[in-house]
Amino acid sequence: MKLKIILYGAMFLFGMGHLYAQNPNRPDSDRVMDLDKVVQTALANNISIKQKFLDEKSAQHQRKEIVGSGLPQLRGYGNYNNFIDIFPQAIPGGLFDPTQDPNTISVLNFGVPQSIKAGLEVTQLIYSHSYIVGLKAAKTSQEYYYLLSRQNEEDVIYDVVLNFYNVKAAELQADNLRSNLERLNRLNAIVKSQVENDLARKVDLNRIKVNMTTLETQLDNIEIGIEQGLNYLKLLMGVPMDTPLVLEAIDFDMDHASENIDHNYTDIYGRADFKVLDKVTELQNLDIRNIRSGYVPTLAAFFDLNYNAFSTEFDFLNRSHNWYRGALFGLQLNVPIFDGFQRKHKISQAKISADKLSMDRQNLNEAAMAEYLTATKKLENSFRGLNAQKENLKLSEEVMYQSEQLYKEGLAPLTDLLDAELALREARSSFYNQTVNVKTAQADLLKSTGRIKEISK
Repeated sequence: MKLKIILYGAMFLFGMGHLYAQNPNRPDSDRVMDLDKVVQTALANNISIKQKFLDEKSAQHQRKEIVGSGLPQLRGYGNYNNFIDIFPQAIPGGLFDPTQDPNTISVLNFGVPQSIKAGLEVTQLIYSHSYIVGLKAAKTSQEYYYLLSRQNEEDVIYDVVLNFYNVKAAELQADNLRSNLERLNRLNAIVKSQVENDLARKVDLNRIKVNMTTLETQLDNIEIGIEQGLNYLKLLMGVPMDTPLVLEAIDFDMDHASENIDHNYTDIYGRADFKVLDKVTELQNLDIRNIRSGYVPTLAAFFDLNYNAFSTEFDFLNRSHNWYRGALFGLQLNVPIFDGFQRKHKISQAKISADKLSMDRQNLNEAAMAEYLTATKKLENSFRGLNAQKENLKLSEEVMYQSEQLYKEGLAPLTDLLDAELALREARSSFYNQTVNVKTAQADLLKSTGRIKEISK
């Protein structure tokens, strides 16, 4: 009768362990974040995304700065001169004195000891080909930083998605180990009682203890990995490290997992890195045009209005002092003639840079296609592996059920039941891991075609 009670206690133990494994990643808190919420939090708070947004704002101001260089430029100025010794001037002899020998030189001090001048100067650019090219380059640069920001967002989303699934895979593994460990603790007590009553061998008890120690070590290592993964996820999300974070359970029904993903979508040129490189190429071509614009004349207008005062001593604050107005309007034309072939060689250097960008584009084409083909193959193999693991899990459950029945009838030793349970746990763990592999493969495919933002929809 005592043996029968122990056997039914063991069956209750295995039944509870099986039920626990059916829901291995149920949260311990009501504050659960699904993948979409984690991604949106990262997009709103990630430091690198914020920095790229600041780069966008900086590019906007840079464009406005260039536009402003073509608007009227107004400045005020003032000069005060105090000649300790008035500069001498040499003039031909006899210029002011007819009796003086014209072959001599007369040295006179022209001017007054003190003078002051204040005025306003306005300049206006009328034509500059470099300015026109600069406006186009400023607009293109602003678009470049916008695309760079979008590329960074995609990179952050991809990192968040992979880390989310990696953490969930580790949590699933940890749940399986805890379930095994809990079962082994209960089983250890049962077998210990059996050994004390000469109903089991001591070697079976030692085997359980060895398995328990192994599981505890594995669980410790996995928990460290989970903590690291959650902390890195918080870093990507831009939230404090002491923020509680519980991730939503993964849906293991993969029969319709790929319905929202177009696996036949082969357009790799919608990727952000292609757009960024195209914009860099456009900027390089504008740089060449800007250098060539140095051969084109520039024309500007200017106007100067000033007031001047002169005196032998500093009495300019006296209201009765006379001020003399001066005004000037003019045009300034700059015509480049010869620069020692500097611009020619600058253009040659810029063309070499453009050729290198063309090579980068070719390399990106091949790399993107390789990434797409790899992602496609990975997803295909992942689904095939998932189906195999699903069948393997089904067989393991059948073996477990049969082992339970045989053990209950006393036709199988405890070690057979233990082996069957371990095999079931391994099969379930492999199934969970393969499910995560499918999801990461989907993320890789979406990233390879520039559609990673669809992962959380």
